[in-house]
Amino acid sequence: MDWNTIGPVLMTLPLFGLMVMTVMPRDWQNLQGWLIVSFVAIPGLLLVICFPPLVFGLLFFAGVFANRKR
Repeated sequence: MDWNTIGPVLMTLPLFGLMVMTVMPRDWQNLQGWLIVSFVAIPGLLLVICFPPLVFGLLFFAGVFANRKR
């Protein structure tokens, strides 16, 4: 990875964090809450949502292709 791939991510995560902060409780609407939501909560939520289907999909296709006759 280089800055051409990491740079846009580092710029868009805070923007998504600002959108999420509009629905957060008043106590979280400060700089610390914004940074936590931007750089921890959003990537963590994406990992929780995206990682299991990828792993189980990989296992499923490995099983399908392992069952093929040669």
